[in-house]
Amino acid sequence: MPIRHFIWTSHAKDRCTQKLIDRSMVERAIQDHHANRKINRGRADWRLDGLLVDGRRFEVVYDHPSRAGNASARIVSVWDR
Repeated sequence: MPIRHFIWTSHAKDRCTQKLIDRSMVERAIQDHHANRKINRGRADWRLDGLLVDGRRFEVVYDHPSRAGNASARIVSVWDR
């Protein structure tokens, strides 16, 4: 089942604002590359690398499935790389 719904923590939203990372690009990376995710050893289940249109790389940390179901991911944090 594809991921269609995203739940953003306030921390993840703040990180995107601080680092000028477009949230829609983060969501698209999760949708397109969820199969390539890696286990995260922190509070969230998964981590994934992504690429912005300006060439900058980022890492997103997220839970899937979220409490909202298999079609949802909860985005915990975003980091520029």
